[in-house]
Amino acid sequence: MIKPGGRDLCRRRHAETGAECCLPDTHYPRPHCDVSGTSWHDGLCPDCHGGGDVFGAVCPTCNGHGFELIRMDED
Repeated sequence: MIKPGGRDLCRRRHAETGAECCLPDTHYPRPHCDVSGTSWHDGLCPDCHGGGDVFGAVCPTCNGHGFELIRMDED
């Protein structure tokens, strides 16, 4: 069994809720999923292109995460 916080896990965080993906790092292209079963897709932020900052300031679109939420499903 893979435990949250273990090695070789995705650990990507949902940009809005902060939920951590607990799937193996090889789960792509399947959606991210946290221990509660919430899943989401993300992509590079269109404003900072994944860098997390714009002109030396935290990107206002993704709050510095570098990824933009595309879809989120709550079961």
